[in-house]
Amino acid sequence: MPLIVVSRLDDHLAAINTVLREAGHAVHCTRVDEPAALEEAIAEQPPELVLIFADEPDLDLTGLSGAIFRRNPPIPVLLVRQQVTERMIADAVAAGARDVVSLAHKGRLQAVVERELRARRLQAALDGVLSSATQYKQELRNLMKGATEAIIDVQEGIVINANPAWLGMFGLEQEQDLAGQPFMDLFCDKDQPSLKGAVQACLKGKWLDASLQVTGQRRDGSGVGLELKLQHVTVDGEPAVRVIGPAERPAETATEELVEQALWKDPSTGFLLRHHFLEHLDQRLQKPPAAGVRALVYIRPDHFSRVHRDVGLLGTEALIMRLAELLRELLQPNDLCGRFGGTIFAAIVERGTMNDVEAWAEQVRKAVAGRVFEVDHQSTTLTCTLGLTEIGSEPAAVAELLTASEKACRTGRDAGGNRVELCDSTSATQKVRMLDATWVPRIRAALMQNRFRLVHQPIASLTEEVQGMFDTLVRMVDESGNLILPNEFVPPAERAHMIKNVDRWVIGASLSFCATKQPTLVFVRLSRDSVVDDTLPEWLTARLQSMKVPAQRLCFQVSEEVAAQHIKQTRTLSEKLAAAGFLFAVDHVGTGRDSAQLLHHVPMQFMKIDGSLMQGLHRDSDQQRKVTALAQVARKLSIRTIAERVEDAKTMAVLWQLGIAYFQGNFVQTRGVVLESAPSAEPAPAPERPARRA
Repeated sequence: MPLIVVSRLDDHLAAINTVLREAGHAVHCTRVDEPAALEEAIAEQPPELVLIFADEPDLDLTGLSGAIFRRNPPIPVLLVRQQVTERMIADAVAAGARDVVSLAHKGRLQAVVERELRARRLQAALDGVLSSATQYKQELRNLMKGATEAIIDVQEGIVINANPAWLGMFGLEQEQDLAGQPFMDLFCDKDQPSLKGAVQACLKGKWLDASLQVTGQRRDGSGVGLELKLQHVTVDGEPAVRVIGPAERPAETATEELVEQALWKDPSTGFLLRHHFLEHLDQRLQKPPAAGVRALVYIRPDHFSRVHRDVGLLGTEALIMRLAELLRELLQPNDLCGRFGGTIFAAIVERGTMNDVEAWAEQVRKAVAGRVFEVDHQSTTLTCTLGLTEIGSEPAAVAELLTASEKACRTGRDAGGNRVELCDSTSATQKVRMLDATWVPRIRAALMQNRFRLVHQPIASLTEEVQGMFDTLVRMVDESGNLILPNEFVPPAERAHMIKNVDRWVIGASLSFCATKQPTLVFVRLSRDSVVDDTLPEWLTARLQSMKVPAQRLCFQVSEEVAAQHIKQTRTLSEKLAAAGFLFAVDHVGTGRDSAQLLHHVPMQFMKIDGSLMQGLHRDSDQQRKVTALAQVARKLSIRTIAERVEDAKTMAVLWQLGIAYFQGNFVQTRGVVLESAPSAEPAPAPERPARRA
C-alpha cells in the first residue's frame, strides 16, 4: 500500500511505518521533504494516502494541497501534529485535509487511516461501476437504435427513450419529438384502460408474458395496429417499463401474405372468402372445443339501403371495410371470420358458456350501433343483427348450422333489427326427452364404473404470489375412452336428479387430490341438489376425518342463481361448512338481479365474477363500473374476488386496474398446468335411481 509522508525527519517516516504495520497494513512509505517534489512523487507512484507533518516550519500547505487536489479522484490528506484540537481539525478540513491526527494517539491514527483507505477504495469501486454502467447504457442505447423492433421506455407514465423504429412507426423524426410526452397519448382512448392496467401490473412484477393488441394514434390522426409486449426494466436506477412493438416484417413474409390475401381472403375486409370460410369451418367442426362452447354467428347490417343513400354507391364498400375493422377488434385470436357475401359476415367463436357468446355478440351490436362511420367526408350510422347457433358435440352439417343461424338473424331483423337473436328449435322439448333417455343410463354406468375425471384449472393472482390454487372441473369418460364436457352430461344429470351423486364423486376425488398433491386451495362446485341436501355436511365431516385432509384446502362454491333461489339453505350450508373449517364461495356473480345484496346475506370468503362480464370489458365502461361496484362491496365485506373466464391480456390488464385480486380462464390455463386427477381410489357412491316421470 503506497503512502507518502511529507516530513524532513526520517524518524517520522519510521514512526508512521511502524504504527500502520502494527495495524496489519503492508505499507510502503515514501518520504518527501520538499513541497516542490510532492507532485513528481505522486506522478511516479500515486499513493493511497498522504500524511503531512504540519508542525515543521516553512511548510507551505497551500502549495501541497494544490498538487494533491488536482487529482481525480483527489488523494486523501491527513495532517500530523503533536497536539490536536477541534479548531485545528476545522482549519485543516477547510484547507482540504480529511482530518488531523497525532503520533501520541496511535489507536485514533490507525482508525482514521482505516476509515480513509476504506472510503477511497469504495469511491474507486463506485467510479468503476458508474463507468461500466455509463458504458453499458450507451451500448444499450446503441442496441436499441439498431434494433428492428420498435422499443420505447416509460417511467411514471412519461416516455424517456424511444428507438428509431418506434419513431418511424409513429411518423416522428427525432427522439426529442417524443421524450417527455405522456405515453398514453400515443394510443386510442378505448385501449388506454387495458394499457394502464398492464403498465401498472408490469411495474409490480405481476405481468405475465402476454401481448396486448392496441391501436396506436399518429399525430396526423391515422391509426396503426400494434401487438405490444411489456418488460420490467431499470433506467437510471429507477423502475421503468420497456414496451416492445412488432419488428419490420421481411419482404418475403409480406409476399407470402399478399399471395394468401389474393387467394383466400376478401381484398376489402381481409376476412376469409365464403368458400374458404366454409372449408375452415368444416375442419374446425371435426375437433371438439378444448373447453366451453362453440357457436356460429351470422352478422348482417340492418336497413343497408338507407346507408347506401347516405354514402353513395362507391362508399358502400368502404363502409363495409370500416365495419370489418370494428369486427376484427372484437374477435378473439382463436375466432374464425369470413365475408359471406355482400354485407354479410359469418364467424365461429369459442367461449366459456353460451351466456359468454351472447355477451360478446351484444358487445358487437353495441359497438356497431355506437360508431359514426366516416366515408369520403360523409358520415352515417349503422346497426346490425346477429343470429347465434350453438354447435353441439354431435356431428352437424355445415349447411344446417348456417341455416339455423341465418334464420335467427332473419327473425331478429323482422322484429326491428339491432339485436342478438338465438336460434329457436320447435322440437327442443322432444330433443331433451330423447337425450335424457340416452344420457341417464350412461351417467349411471359412469358412476358405477368410476369413469369420471377431474381437471384442475389454475387460478392466478394479480396482487400476490399464488401457487397451487385450482378450480375443479369434471369430465365424464364415455364407453370409448373419450372425455365428455360437463355441458353435455350435467343438464340431463340435473333433470334426472343424479347430479348429487356426481357432486359426491367430485368431492371424494378432490379430497384424494388434496391428500396426494397438497395444493394450497381447491374450489369444488355444488349443485342445487347438494345445497338443499341436509346430509351433506355430516357426510363431508366423515370423509374429512377418514382422509386426514385439512378442511381449509377446500372451498365449496355455489352459483349465484342457486344461492339467490335458496338463500336460507345456502346460508345454512355456508355456516355449517365454515364450522367444519371449509371455505365457501359464490360463483357467476353479476348475472342476477341484485348481486351486491346477495353478498350481504350469504357468508363467503370468495366471490367469483361471472365470465360474461369479461366479454369486451376493456372497452365497455358500463361493465367496468359494474365490476368495480361488485369489487367494492366485496372489499368492504372482506371477500376476495376472482374473475372467471378471462380470455386475453387486455381483460387481465383492466382487472388489475379495477382491483380484482384473482382470475381464471383460458388465458391463465395456457400459461399454467392443468392436472388431470387419477380415478378415485374408492368406489363411486351408488347412484340414486330417479323416480319415474311422465
